Amino acid sequence: MYTPLDEEKMEQKMINEEYKIWKKNCPLIYDMIYARGETWPLLTAEFFPTVKHLPAENLVQHRMLLGTFTDGIQSNYLQVATMDVPATKTPDPSKYDEETGEIGGHGAAPKPLKWTSIQKINHPSEVNKARYQPQNPDILAAWATDGTVRIYDRTKHPMVPKGTDCPCEIELIGHESEGFGLAWSPFHEGQLLTGSEDKTVRTWDIKQGFSRNSKTLKPLNTYKHHTATVNDVDYHPIHSQWFATVSDDLTLQIIDTRRPPNTPALMKVQAHTDAINCVSFHPKWDMLVATGSADTTIALWDLRCLDEKSHSFEKHKSAVVKVEWCPQEPAVFASASYDRRILFWDLSKIGDEQTAEEAEEGPPELMFMHGGFTNRVCDFSWNRNEPWTMLATAEDNQLQIFRPAENIWKAPLQEVPNHEVDQ
Repeated sequence: MYTPLDEEKMEQKMINEEYKIWKKNCPLIYDMIYARGETWPLLTAEFFPTVKHLPAENLVQHRMLLGTFTDGIQSNYLQVATMDVPATKTPDPSKYDEETGEIGGHGAAPKPLKWTSIQKINHPSEVNKARYQPQNPDILAAWATDGTVRIYDRTKHPMVPKGTDCPCEIELIGHESEGFGLAWSPFHEGQLLTGSEDKTVRTWDIKQGFSRNSKTLKPLNTYKHHTATVNDVDYHPIHSQWFATVSDDLTLQIIDTRRPPNTPALMKVQAHTDAINCVSFHPKWDMLVATGSADTTIALWDLRCLDEKSHSFEKHKSAVVKVEWCPQEPAVFASASYDRRILFWDLSKIGDEQTAEEAEEGPPELMFMHGGFTNRVCDFSWNRNEPWTMLATAEDNQLQIFRPAENIWKAPLQEVPNHEVDQ
């Protein structure tokens, strides 16, 4: 008799086989790949915006913001770490060392990549999500499971925690449940946007808390325009009064802060057929926004006409939990899913002709698939300084930094007919 346990074993066997195939092909599909096993899963991960160049070693030192999810007995913490990553360069795949202890280190690196934890800050629960403030990256916001968002100035904390206390600079009070929606305003220093399981979205002015030397802070505004859990929020990168919110109620809503509360400027009902987990405005094309859903698809929307989605990206096999646009290539974004995959998509390839064999691999806009995890992806972050370089974490306790091979992302030179050159 076939049991659920047998099914689970078969699924795990399939995952392990897929992982072995991926590992074997690493030298062919990556310029650089580094994988590090952590003690606990890291639910949140983000590259800091600045780097330190080490030209003598052809390395660039990157900083990362990480947050743990322990068993509840061991302390959770925010962590700042550095990684010495090879400067962009195409490696010689024949020099890949199959016998090294880690997946990473091959590629342009002259020696195994150096990973260093430089600071840990105690946190009272698992860190649902953490993000640095763009105007001052030393200011950190972190979602806790008790419904509070905690603000840290990392310069006021030791490199190693002293004891088990969890001090923070400001505790944001107002949400009734935990959440994952978290975004800093790119325009107004100290303004923060949060979304929660309590169905609300709230805005905060952190500068008020610092100026009053107050340990707690109440929200500037509370929005109750959703009827279910708010999963993600995003400030518009060009229009300072706009932000987007998505929810289990299947709506995408655009709020204009100049309008009366709880009256969205734009709303798409039934934007997906299942919970909408993530939203991301395009950083340059101000009318485009992408949403990812538990229905396994990503939708591209044009805010000038929300009647129909501009395009549906379909290749994931489970819930999509994050979408983020590439900082260097306007037509490219990445998506992460519970199917253990991170996919890169290229809008400029939509509608391109394919052979039957190519179509079996996916739609023409699918340009790359990262399959290095054996459990659900938690978070990823594009690097703003090294093109095509990404940080990602998953529930298998893996932290990975990778850059696809140049032949995957670099557009081939187009041959120009002689008669056109002569004109």
